[in-house]
Amino acid sequence: MRYLTSDIILTAYSSPISDGVLVINDEGKIMDILDDKRQIESHKLEYYKGAICPGFINTHCHLELSHLRGELAQKTGLPHFINSIGQIRKADRQVKLQAMKIADKQMYERGIVAVADICNTADTFQVKERSLMFYYSFIELFASNPSRADEVFERGLQLSKQCNTPNSLTPHANYSVSLPLLEKIKKHNKGEKISIHSQETNTEDEMFLNGTGDLLSQLIAKDFFKYTGKTALQSTLPLLPHAPTLLVHNTFTSKQDLHEALSNYNNLFWCTCPKANLYIENQLPNYQQFIDSKAKMTIGTDSLASNDTLCILEEMKTIQPFVPLELLIEWACKNGAEFLDLAALGTFQKGKTPGINHINHIVNGKLTQDSQVVKLF
Repeated sequence: MRYLTSDIILTAYSSPISDGVLVINDEGKIMDILDDKRQIESHKLEYYKGAICPGFINTHCHLELSHLRGELAQKTGLPHFINSIGQIRKADRQVKLQAMKIADKQMYERGIVAVADICNTADTFQVKERSLMFYYSFIELFASNPSRADEVFERGLQLSKQCNTPNSLTPHANYSVSLPLLEKIKKHNKGEKISIHSQETNTEDEMFLNGTGDLLSQLIAKDFFKYTGKTALQSTLPLLPHAPTLLVHNTFTSKQDLHEALSNYNNLFWCTCPKANLYIENQLPNYQQFIDSKAKMTIGTDSLASNDTLCILEEMKTIQPFVPLELLIEWACKNGAEFLDLAALGTFQKGKTPGINHINHIVNGKLTQDSQVVKLF
């Protein structure tokens, strides 16, 4: 047995424990959690200054874009970003593979134990099969032209068959998937998880409410789009499968949208990617309204095309002014594990093997810019 103690044990499901003890076996399995380190002889204790917490769950990543770090201009807005990434994402296969291997290794070293990853190609499959982390792959489909629905759906099915890690078909975003393609995804879905980019830019709502805006004007098949007079979220939720659903970004989600969604739909999770939101739109969501609504929040890193690192702790630092550390840990660990159905991960509870992270340089119960994460298990 090993006995890990810290100034704060952040369990991700109960109140923080000061000067407690995490009792683990040699494989990192939680055997007990003690609320007083005096229960253990001092020479047996392994002390970590700061805090220890479960392994992080990254619920939104684009590993296949890892070779694009630093290639796109910041704060240009989503329409410009989408247009730019489409022009530069192609690269030599070995260059992409090496970048993905490095990104995968860095995520693991920074305390991430599971990743929900977006796939438009099979590029990431080899890296995922050999990774030390758990991966769930969302095979992402998009085509705003209805005539391409069959072709795009069949290509998605073939990618799904090639993927040897858990996966499911998912729509890219409400503005980029035609109604026939959405119908195909919904009919195919048998309760498998889906993930969809939602309200990442204010022009998204403008498109659905008024049939105008920069996002609509950029769509190749914009002539097929019919605006609804409702917000993007209110227009899209009724069209999605009845399945656990991860809404990603939510930067411009309103209080009314939240209320409507939570009142009428079950199994909704809301992923925030703060550093990517600042990189692209220079805007963060209104976190207080998500807290007040008791929405199930998770945290993602997005891609190295829109971020300088794939590190959940850095995302937490970015939003800590608005969210207390205890709740941030719940978002970063527990809720992501719940969405991905990873019962052994997410919280410090007896019998689990959630991974164990040490976070240093914590002052008055808060992260600092000097805080770093060290993976213990």
